Amino acid sequence: MPITVLDPVQQSLPLDEADALAPAPRLDTLNGKVLGLWNNDKTNARMLLEMIGEELAKHYSFTIIRGLYDSGNLMPADGWGEVDKCDAVILANGDCGACSTSGIVNAIELEKRGIPTMLVATPPFTEAVRTSASLRGMPSISWAIVDHPVASLKEDGLRERAIEAVRQFPELMVAPVARKSAA
Repeated sequence: MPITVLDPVQQSLPLDEADALAPAPRLDTLNGKVLGLWNNDKTNARMLLEMIGEELAKHYSFTIIRGLYDSGNLMPADGWGEVDKCDAVILANGDCGACSTSGIVNAIELEKRGIPTMLVATPPFTEAVRTSASLRGMPSISWAIVDHPVASLKEDGLRERAIEAVRQFPELMVAPVARKSAA
């Protein structure tokens, strides 16, 4: 009896640049917009997002809608609550591989809905996030990278991570023309 070996790893589809999905258009500004802060309910994810919101409020005037997303799975299209009311979304996770890869997959789904989305992840999972983005057809998506770890930090360390994420926000989420005119 022959033995069949199955490889559970999904192979990346060869994509021409023309076949790759493009991220949603970036914001002209965050001022006057609705920002979604969605966390995956992992340790410190909610607090990190709250601090990011506080730090962004030092530079912009906006309203916030909060929500949760699944830490290990693709969210169902109807599982996002009020996300379609948002002009942009920030996803924050703990600092593990499953959280990071599900975060980028969910970010891509929001980008496909036309909502610019910034995932906050840590360096040990950069390659996993990059691979997941390619497998999902959006290799050009970018995300904020903050120092590892997140889950084990106290308030001061989380604040440092929030400030680092906010430093990256304009480049990742605001259109280049708007960034130049704001400078």
